[in-house]
Amino acid sequence: MSSRLLGCVLFVLVVARVPVVAAEPRDPVRLRVGTLAIDGSRYMKDIRALGKEIERRTRSSVQLDWVPGGQLGDDAAMAGLIARGKLDGGGLSETGLQALVPEMAVWGAPGLFHTYDDVDRATAALDATVRDLFAKRDLELVMWADLGFSHLYSAERISSLGDVLQKAAPWLAMPVDGKLTEAITSGRARTWALPPLYMLVIGASKARYTTNLRYRYVIGGLVFSRAAWSRLSASEQATVLDVCREWEPRIRASWRKETERGLAVLAKSGVTTRAASEAEVTAFVETSAKLRAARMQESGLAELGAAITSAIAAR
Repeated sequence: MSSRLLGCVLFVLVVARVPVVAAEPRDPVRLRVGTLAIDGSRYMKDIRALGKEIERRTRSSVQLDWVPGGQLGDDAAMAGLIARGKLDGGGLSETGLQALVPEMAVWGAPGLFHTYDDVDRATAALDATVRDLFAKRDLELVMWADLGFSHLYSAERISSLGDVLQKAAPWLAMPVDGKLTEAITSGRARTWALPPLYMLVIGASKARYTTNLRYRYVIGGLVFSRAAWSRLSASEQATVLDVCREWEPRIRASWRKETERGLAVLAKSGVTTRAASEAEVTAFVETSAKLRAARMQESGLAELGAAITSAIAAR
């Protein structure tokens, strides 16, 4: 037997005698996730189902422990907890997203979006750009969410679109959070803008009139801290992203349907719609476009805003 052949045989014999040590099973990665969504709501039913699907597809190695109903504070408070490493993630509305990544404010500009198709084209086109903005702040945006369009509501009769916009002006710049809610419930705010489902939570009786104008879009998303995300293996991360990619359109469709149902419920409760004329809507669109361009330029968001506008126009 040649020395080379003898060496190969000895190597095989040595390897064969090395015991195979099975990898120690590790405990599931449990991610604590806060949200304002209320238990029993369509929002909460859908995101719990999403969590169950992630658990199933990862064979229970990744589990989401949802803390609903704002138990951890409002969106800004939860964003602060995520940034400080006190909370793994959040299903956040625009307020929380902006607290983490200020550039997200551009998505809520009045008059930017007119239809859900506009929203879908823009979020698809800017997906990688936005995820990179979160990554630069040690965050992982895993899914976009859709909280619907804000409509104008008033406790007083609406004579014209211009009139209601002027009356609502003091409250339109406020984020959708507890301070705005308190202003509405206390009666200090007489005219304001909110998504229909938020209006139902506050109480339909607070508003008596509305318009058919989709004033602005309210964005949302599911975000994890980089520290929490890094606790997942590469394959687990890929699985979570796959599930979120598959479920994103399903959840959006569900929440949009719920928004339309909310509008119908508000109408049945006695909220009267004052339809804006074509001329009024055109004037709003033109004015908001000019103001939006100026504000984006001032805040350094002109490039991002232009990219969103281009995506919307690419029909």
